Amino acid sequence: MKFIELHQHFERWASASFAENYDNVGLIVGEYDTEITGILVNLEVTEEVLEEAIQLGCNLLVTHHPIWFQARKKLNGEDYVSRIIMKAIRNHIGLYAIHTNLDSVISGVNRKIAEILELEIIGFIKKHPTLEVGSGIYGNLKAPVSFENFLSTLKEKFQVPCIRYSRAFHKPLIQKIAICGGSGSFLIPEVFNLKVDAFVTADITYHKFFDNEGQFYLIDIGHYESEQYTCEIILDFLESISNFAVYLSKIKTNPVQYY
Repeated sequence: MKFIELHQHFERWASASFAENYDNVGLIVGEYDTEITGILVNLEVTEEVLEEAIQLGCNLLVTHHPIWFQARKKLNGEDYVSRIIMKAIRNHIGLYAIHTNLDSVISGVNRKIAEILELEIIGFIKKHPTLEVGSGIYGNLKAPVSFENFLSTLKEKFQVPCIRYSRAFHKPLIQKIAICGGSGSFLIPEVFNLKVDAFVTADITYHKFFDNEGQFYLIDIGHYESEQYTCEIILDFLESISNFAVYLSKIKTNPVQYY
């Protein structure tokens, strides 16, 4: 299978047309007519992950996050992004990203989070007006639980050493949950309309924690933590269509450490 054939499979699953305007998805480095020898999957491309691909004999790295978002004027090795691009080219390794387009499909990032929480999905938090795609999803837990128990579940399932949240008033039990992997605070206005008990996402800034106005628990479990299982979705998809070696990277790329 060539890069172009894999790209076509990805397009049928989560088309690049579903990605946000700021995003950079698809084949970022490489040539479409290259024959695939092996694929390594990770959430990010780092220098260590690229070296892992070289050692495994993989000539394609598929990641959730793209190596860069905006146009670059120089590739001179002065930062890790340019070093990775240059090394990938020298070693004939393609870099492919499937990011907000995978966030947007119902079988993507947020569905995996819902499965882990055993959430019965109702629908998208914010649905596209004409397409069957959207941002975030919401649904119900099988039974109401206390907020403290829900926090414990999040810590266990997502291996989170520290959870940041703002409280809701008069909600001793929660059942209806909204979720958005990665940075989801832009969805707070839509979450209000859903009358949920809690919204689980990441990258919430200080002032945004006031925006729930005490109507639902606003919970930040960390960007990496919320998206860490995305690699499993990509791996499962690749194994379903592949006739080549596919590996799940052993390298944890979370740059955030806790003390």
